[in-house]
Amino acid sequence: MEPAAARVDGCVEVFDMTVTPTRPAMVGRDRHHFAADAFLYAACIFLVAIGVQELLAYLVSGGEPGTLVTPPVWLELVGALAMPVAAIGGPLLAWRASGRTFGWRVLVAAVVGAVVGSALIGMAIIALVSVLRRLPGLFPEDEGPWELVVIAALAVVAFLAEPVVAAVRDLTGTRRHPGRDWLRLGIVAIGLAAVVASVVAGGESAELGLFLALPATAAACAAAAMDLWQSRRAQGSGPTAGVR
Repeated sequence: MEPAAARVDGCVEVFDMTVTPTRPAMVGRDRHHFAADAFLYAACIFLVAIGVQELLAYLVSGGEPGTLVTPPVWLELVGALAMPVAAIGGPLLAWRASGRTFGWRVLVAAVVGAVVGSALIGMAIIALVSVLRRLPGLFPEDEGPWELVVIAALAVVAFLAEPVVAAVRDLTGTRRHPGRDWLRLGIVAIGLAAVVASVVAGGESAELGLFLALPATAAACAAAAMDLWQSRRAQGSGPTAGVR
């Protein structure tokens, strides 16, 4: 916008009317879909990290991972970094997929949201375990925390159902975001196949879905924090922003 000029007492004062454009914050379903995409991207990152770690363990052990009693430190480091990388990388990828640019403030919001989300997840798990211990078990105790797995699965389905349906409708209708829609549906299909395969395989791998949900939920919380920061920034950038 061009500067505006005004004459006051024979002098000309120039007012800088430059307005920095700020993309409005997401509302309603868009905010939900953004958090769902962050959830899915984080789960995908974590799944890839687990696959890489298992492949490296297979190569290091000479094709017999069961004999690898003490894994190398660098191999354990891969697993240790997978969760925080997924929790931060998921919402950042979703942010870029929505056509937004990010700076250090957005990154800080993502980190803070992921940390707070992780703390909330931990407290929720402790509370659920405490409640489930007081209830008669539906599954044998020696087969793992299946009650917790079932509750987590139902929560994930409830959270992702509407975004998945919206992606299918968009692909069969207006096709506003076909790339994002296909990516969302593809990750859901891959994640579902991996979880089903892990349950069929049994053992400790049967809890893969629960482990995927941990960084993914933290990523959804990070996405909420990023959108909250963007909302407050948009509210602070009114039509008079930049007027001196």
